[in-house]
Amino acid sequence: MEDIGVTLENMEDAAMELVVGVDEDEKIIREKFRKQLLHSLEDINVISYLVAAIRLEEDYEHYRIREVNVDDDPAYLYMDEIMGMAIANQIAGTKAIFNFKLYDEKKPGILSVLGPSVDDIIGGLIAGCMSKIFEP
Repeated sequence: MEDIGVTLENMEDAAMELVVGVDEDEKIIREKFRKQLLHSLEDINVISYLVAAIRLEEDYEHYRIREVNVDDDPAYLYMDEIMGMAIANQIAGTKAIFNFKLYDEKKPGILSVLGPSVDDIIGGLIAGCMSKIFEP
């Protein structure tokens, strides 16, 4: 993912931007997030979602999909949100879908500079991992 500008560090930073009302030490939360992220990246379904979104983004950038111009992230294109919700759900279940919505709306850190498919898939990955580490 580093070839598209996404690193463990900038995902961790984006994840932490939306943490509120938690008494746990930030360093501990960051460690838990990193551990969960690496664990999630062992799931072939998570990997498949990521690869699909990255490839789709490349196809959009090179106008390989006819009659689709995503330069302004059009409202009629919503499959990116569906993929973001799906990866979040894969990692932590239904609760992660609600967390994804927050990351999708706020677009903290690295999410604010990624393309229309990749921002949502990375947002879903972050939301899923954050939801998972705060499970009771």
